[in-house]
Amino acid sequence: METNCGALREKDAGKEISLNGWCRYIRDHGGKLFVDLADRYGIIQVVFEGPIKGAADQLGREYVVNVVGRVRKRESDAINNGMPTGMVEVEAKSLKIIGKSKVPPFEIVEEKEGFLPSEDLRLKYRYLDLRRRKMIANIEFRDNVTKSIRKFFWDEGFLELETPNLVRDTHDVSGSRTLLIPSRTNKGKFFALPQSPQIYKQLCMVSGLDKYFQVARVFRDEDPREDRQLEFTQIDFEVSFKDEKYIQDLIERLVRQVFKETLNQDIKTPFERMDYKVAIAEYGNDKPDLRFGYKIFDMTEESAKSNYNILKRVIENKGGVKAIAFRADFSKDGSSIDKNYMLSLVETAKNLGLKGLTWLYVKDSKLNSSPESISDAFKNVEKEILVKTKAGDGDVIIIGADTSENVLLAAMSKLRRAVGIKIGKFKTQHAFLWVDRFPLYEKDEVTGALQPAHNPFVSPTEDTVHFMESDPEKVLGKRYDLVLNGIEIAGGSIRINDPELQMKVFRRMGLSEDEIQNSLGFMIEGLSYGAPIHGGAAIGLDRFVATLAGQDDIKDFILFPRNRRFDSPLDNSPSPVEQNRLKNDYNLRIEK
Repeated sequence: METNCGALREKDAGKEISLNGWCRYIRDHGGKLFVDLADRYGIIQVVFEGPIKGAADQLGREYVVNVVGRVRKRESDAINNGMPTGMVEVEAKSLKIIGKSKVPPFEIVEEKEGFLPSEDLRLKYRYLDLRRRKMIANIEFRDNVTKSIRKFFWDEGFLELETPNLVRDTHDVSGSRTLLIPSRTNKGKFFALPQSPQIYKQLCMVSGLDKYFQVARVFRDEDPREDRQLEFTQIDFEVSFKDEKYIQDLIERLVRQVFKETLNQDIKTPFERMDYKVAIAEYGNDKPDLRFGYKIFDMTEESAKSNYNILKRVIENKGGVKAIAFRADFSKDGSSIDKNYMLSLVETAKNLGLKGLTWLYVKDSKLNSSPESISDAFKNVEKEILVKTKAGDGDVIIIGADTSENVLLAAMSKLRRAVGIKIGKFKTQHAFLWVDRFPLYEKDEVTGALQPAHNPFVSPTEDTVHFMESDPEKVLGKRYDLVLNGIEIAGGSIRINDPELQMKVFRRMGLSEDEIQNSLGFMIEGLSYGAPIHGGAAIGLDRFVATLAGQDDIKDFILFPRNRRFDSPLDNSPSPVEQNRLKNDYNLRIEK
């Protein structure tokens, strides 16, 4: 009977079986050779003794072999309760070496999880790294999530469609950089790789294909950032004749099914909802982590009346002051938040660009600090601060200041999340939140020019569209983001289906008629042939899966990811191309 290395149990004792796998651990005990044989499904101990041991002596780590033998129960003192197959072993009768292996550059050993080799070494030999049990479990988990998602959309009557991966460059409209592909047959012209299927799924709606979804590969030529990839996967969908409520309800039911089918967990719906302005004011960003409270308070007025000169100088330079109160008890030994941690938090704040950060703690219903001069500077506004922050004995108040509101809020939100996770007093394991009513436009911090806050295809809300000409910064969009534990896992909007309004949005961005036609004239043309009301969303699959699994690094759920520099140690891409090939095939030349 042919089986796999993870299937055998005590009930299989006495069976003759055939196994294929990799020799993970080899232990020679003189008259016996023990091999832990591994495959995708698990590990089983194989014993070579008697005449066959001589043949097994040539085995090396990660050799691929076929073993035929008999399943037997282990001796009581040899039982391994840490392995699902630990009650039995296989007495080998025959051995065939299928493939020999060089000595691996690192051990494929789960026990050394805390001593993994460098990321670049793991990525260079990714096919070896993927043999680890944790990595196999991650890839299988991703597959289970993807299957659950596909099943959900099929059951809802969606068509799984494929939009093109070689498209027109829309850099003028998208604003961010696209990856370009030169055309050999049309020298001097380029394809672009899509940053999302946005335009083409909208044209599907124009076509009358009213329920579309896709497990889409998308590409973005952005600067290297932590936990980003040049190419990634998103669950993309679009529907016609529906509003935001339908789409949000659809995603909630999808998420609920995925949690049930992959984690066997029930989650509560509907999810909480929050206006974008509230999220920014109270949490400092548009994806607040609501597993814990700790809102951000504006303390500019109180600080201006205090005697704390550092904050007062920031305020005099048109800056602001924000505060957060944390429920951490300094009076107890071993508190997760202590003086050393707070000093490290001050250093973190400096690295985030804050002009200043200080902290106070509450004891006997009074503000205290180290040194005392800091709390003394707030004595005249002590009551106001305690009332506003609702801080009580054992609480800590961090106070940040900066001349830039954006820098201040961004830094305070990061500090809030860092401390909240460290304290770990979560109200819930999975905090879902819809954030909506985003501004349609925002000003570029350098040029001051208006640009879309998300993408230029978001439909304005009915109650703010009249500001489009007079005061565009007041225009809100029918956009919605789904946040899980402070991480955006999905985002979408109702789209513009009126070609004239779409043109108006492009013009407001400062695009000329020629620029609009060159980039997206084909889309405007499509909308002019009867476009339905439509909208949709995209779920970042890599991030969604990692978050569901309670892990931080999305690379652990991608088969062949790139490193933090966006290089691939596996195949050494990107790589140079011969000048003659560029000239002859693409009529291109690289200037040094």
